[in-house]
Parts: sequence; C-alpha cells; structure tokens
Amino acid sequence: MTTNTGPTAPLTRAAAAAPAEAGDQAWMTTPEKGTVLGARLVVWTCRVLGRRGAGVLLRVIAFYYTLFARTARRASRDYLERSGLPSGFWASYRHVLAFARCALDRVFFVQGRFEPFEIHHHGLEHLRSASTSGGGAILLGAHMGSFEVMRSLAGEKALTINILVFWQNARMISSFLAELGADFSARVIAITPDDPSYIFAVRDAIERGEFVAMLGDRVGLGEKSVSAEFFGARARFPAGPYTLAAILKCPVYLTFGLFTAPNRYDLYCEPFGERLELPRGARTEALQSYAQRYAERLEHYCRQAPDNWFNFFDFWGGA
Repeated sequence: MTTNTGPTAPLTRAAAAAPAEAGDQAWMTTPEKGTVLGARLVVWTCRVLGRRGAGVLLRVIAFYYTLFARTARRASRDYLERSGLPSGFWASYRHVLAFARCALDRVFFVQGRFEPFEIHHHGLEHLRSASTSGGGAILLGAHMGSFEVMRSLAGEKALTINILVFWQNARMISSFLAELGADFSARVIAITPDDPSYIFAVRDAIERGEFVAMLGDRVGLGEKSVSAEFFGARARFPAGPYTLAAILKCPVYLTFGLFTAPNRYDLYCEPFGERLELPRGARTEALQSYAQRYAERLEHYCRQAPDNWFNFFDFWGGA
C-alpha cells in the first residue's frame, strides 16, 4: 500500500486541498460529442474508406456540428475574434473541420502509420538530449493540432511517453486505443478527483527516465489554477504542471504538433525550464509567471496556425 510520505507528500497535500476557481470547469460541463461508439465509427471509416474517403465524410460531420453545436460555435467565434481573424459561420466551420481532421489522423498515429503524412521536426535535438541523459521530463502541450504526432519520433529515438488525462476521458481513450490494437493505451495515467495517487505514477515514470505528457490549457475538477493574459484578456490556466515539475525536480519541454491541410504536421519542441522553482512566500507569483510564459508561447503557436487550437468552450469566462 502506498503511503503519503517522501518527496511527493507536499504535492499530494497540495493537490488534495487546492480549490479551483469559479468557472474553471466550464469545459467539463460542455456535453462531449466524442464517445466510444464514435471512436469505433472513425476506426471503421478509416479501414474501409481510407484517409481520403474518411476526409469527405468529415466535411459533412463538421458542417453538422458547426450548425447545431451552439456552445462550440460561440467559443470558436470568440477565439477567432480575439485572434483578429474572420469569425463568421464558415470560419468556425473551418476551425471545427481542422479539429475533425486531427482527430481522424490520430487513428493513423497511434498505429504507427506515418506514410500518408509529411512530418517536419523542429527542436528534436532537445528530446534527443533529454532521452540520452536518462532522466525523465514533462512534455507540456495544449489542445492544439495533434499531440500524438510525437509518436513519429519512435523510429529515430525510442521514447517512452505516458499521457496524463482526466478520468472522464481515460476510459474512452483507452478503449479507443485498444480498438486499434495499440499498446500505447497501457501508458495512460488517469487523474481522478479527490484522489491524488496519480502523482505517484507520474513520479515513478519520471524516475524510470520516461516522459510524461500533459496539456496545460484546461483546468481540471478541483485543480488549482492561476490567471494569465492570453490574446489580450485574462484566462485561467492549471497550476498542476508547474507544481509537479517543481516537486519532481524534472525538466519541462513545450511540445506542439501543428497541422496544415491536407497532410502536413510540424512538430515543435522547445525547453521551458530545466528546474522550476516555487520559492516559499512567493509560490503564487512563481506559478503565475510560469503560466504567463506558457500562455505567451501558446499564443505564438496559435498565431502560426489559428485553426489548430481546439477549446470549444468559454475559455475566458472563468477569469
């Protein structure tokens, strides 16, 4: 039985006690359109029609979703307006279609099928160096483009990547990956409300020299958050990634896989911090500083590929 002792004890207590800000879980109350049945339909479509044939079907699905999913359409319009881009129905449709295409491509990535894609790596040397050193690291991404495109690195340098996901999504993700016959599903670490034991799984992975991938642009249930400026307005970002990195004393790298139609992905990796510090008496300020740095880099990549950011809820509403 695991006890709450050792270097992760402060983190466990913090995770259990940290209150979430009002509005932080807006994305959790938005009805999810993806289900296990939907995932199976995507898999079947890819197998029968191939990527091109499935892509035609996606246009119909994206149009239907944009037309009837009012919350998502409003969120897309808000984001596009803040980005200084056209924000009408068809702009939101293209935004949703980009999301659908990236979701479709995930079927290929988790099976190690990269032939249909043109993948360009930027900053790969950082992950090579981290892997060679034998130490673990946190890979901090966003709901942007495709995080799974990182699997394209496996052929050049074996990377063991654990994905940290919220419990609501863990079952669906595991079922989805199992449907594809991907052993990657065995490395999904689920975050469960009121149970911070997942932290020990993260710690163990880091100590084994593995990577733990997480997304830094949504606040989970009961998770502490901090405010940062993003596209000219305050928004809430999770404090968890920076707290984890500080306690585990491991490096953090930012990773973003940007999609360009019809089949190009640019995988970016850049160092965020070799050691994150949370000084006593200035903890909140340090967390806000890290979140602001993250938000600035996220905005940078959003401006490179505006239709790649996939948060279809009132992102700024909780600030």
